Amino acid sequence: MERNTNEGRRSFFRGAATIAGTALAASVIPLRVANAQQKASKKAMQYQDRPKNGQECDQCMHFQPPKACAVVEGDISPKGWCAAWAKKP
Repeated sequence: MERNTNEGRRSFFRGAATIAGTALAASVIPLRVANAQQKASKKAMQYQDRPKNGQECDQCMHFQPPKACAVVEGDISPKGWCAAWAKKP
């Protein structure tokens, strides 16, 4: 009888750990996907198709060649500028 109790207890804890891990993964993964998809509008970021004070999108850490940005939605010009501009390291 002692052996069956130990096996039942182990099985219970394995199942509980699996359920807890699944619940945690299910709650974290959608948040990462949602955050990755949200970008600001060009208007909100004061985007313009020309440089400002020598700052250009292709010199920014958010620039994604050939014409995308990690922060601003839509196509952008490599010679553009926005308020999120940050110099590449």
